[in-house]
Amino acid sequence: MESSQRLSPNGKRYYLYGWRLLNYSKLAGMTLDQITQDTAESVVFTRPVIDRKKKDADGKYVIRNELVPCSGHYTNQALRTLKRMQSKAVEWKVLRETSRITLAEAPGRDRLIDDLAEDHLEHAYREPIMHRQTRRMREQAWLVMVILQDCGMRPDEVFPMRIENLHWDANRIWIPEGKTEKARRFVAMSERVKTMLGQWCGERKEGWVFPSTRSQSGHLMTIAKGFQAARDRAGLDKKLVPYSARHTYGTYTMEKSRNAFAVAKSMGHVDLKSMEPYQHQELEPLREIINQRNQRKKFGQVLEKEGNKAIGAWSASC
Repeated sequence: MESSQRLSPNGKRYYLYGWRLLNYSKLAGMTLDQITQDTAESVVFTRPVIDRKKKDADGKYVIRNELVPCSGHYTNQALRTLKRMQSKAVEWKVLRETSRITLAEAPGRDRLIDDLAEDHLEHAYREPIMHRQTRRMREQAWLVMVILQDCGMRPDEVFPMRIENLHWDANRIWIPEGKTEKARRFVAMSERVKTMLGQWCGERKEGWVFPSTRSQSGHLMTIAKGFQAARDRAGLDKKLVPYSARHTYGTYTMEKSRNAFAVAKSMGHVDLKSMEPYQHQELEPLREIINQRNQRKKFGQVLEKEGNKAIGAWSASC
């Protein structure tokens, strides 16, 4: 991973943290050919607690001597790292084959933010508040959500956005790196995003779109807590997460365009199989087909009854 020339910095960080999670588990003491699907399913991954209020002498956040169970998202980060190790073992001919490992369910990624939920969420973010800094943070978080939903970007692609990569005239945003080899791409900038970004950036011509003095990277790293608070104020489903906005983009664009290649490219997916979660709206045309069939069948039965009545009346008159 560290010597790879193809992996982006974000990709390296992703697999590095995935390895850390694996290293905390019993899988770290096993060989790859010993790890089966049943073994992977039996593991409860844990992660260290980071105290973001304290820093050590090197300016890094202090890691507590405490482990907490991982959510589905972190669990999948560990499992994806394991799957990558398996594929490399086969590629390097260390193993002939490995057990197929399936990912865990990650609540929220299958949820959609419909029009009503979006209105409630926007109202919660824009709710009047006297504290200036909190108001600014809410405005920032709402803009991130709009970008996720209108552009289909990953959260870790939105947080490090730079003003230099906003192509105003072409209505596009350039993403220079990401977790996959297809992550380097342009995405369309909707009129709503363009207007909101223009107001947010103001006269600034370069630098982070979402700068942060609290982050070592210099830019925003998460909106999770603020989103949870806004979601609770709006009374929305607790399984909704910021990633649900990207899922909404994929689902809606697939439904309207029916162009899996274009949608996959815009979302930075390597494999078209990744588009399967966004295709559940394809059930609606099938439902309409059955409804039309039933209507024709019902109409045919009515005609048949009317025809029988007419024949009966004619017979009686004869």
